[in-house]
Amino acid sequence: MTADSYSHHLATGNQFVAEAQKIATTDFAAARALWQQAGQAFYRAHQADRNQPEAALRLAQAWMAEAHALHKEGSPNATVMWQNAAAQNELAFDLDPRNARIAMAAASCHHFAGDAEAAQAWMQIGQHLASGGDQAPEPGDPTDD
Repeated sequence: MTADSYSHHLATGNQFVAEAQKIATTDFAAARALWQQAGQAFYRAHQADRNQPEAALRLAQAWMAEAHALHKEGSPNATVMWQNAAAQNELAFDLDPRNARIAMAAASCHHFAGDAEAAQAWMQIGQHLASGGDQAPEPGDPTDD
C-alpha cells in the first residue's frame, strides 16, 4: 500500500472516533459500532505502513475503547480484548520506544487484563520516560561527554 492509503485510513479512523465520541453518552451501541469501524480503519493504516507508530497506537486505542465497552457490558471477552490492546500498545512502543504515553497505555491495559506484574513494569517504564529518563543530551550540553 502507499503512503496515500496510510493517510486515508488513518484519517477515516479518526473520523469514526470523532463521531463515536459525539454520541457515546446518548447511544453507546452506535458509538461502539463506530469504534469498531475506527479499529478496522486503523488496522488498514497499520498494514499500509507498519513503521508508523501513530497507526499502531491508534489501533491500540480503538481496541481499548472496545475493551472498555465489553467491560461495561460485563462481557467475559473484555479481558481478551484488554490483552489484545496491551499487545498492540507494546507493538506501538517498539516503534516509538521513548513514548511515555504508549508505555502508560500498555500499563493500563495490562491492569484491566488482570496482569498486575506487567502493569507495574509498564508503569515504571512510562514514569521513567515521563520524568526525562532515556533522553539524549542536547548538543553542547555539559553532560554531553
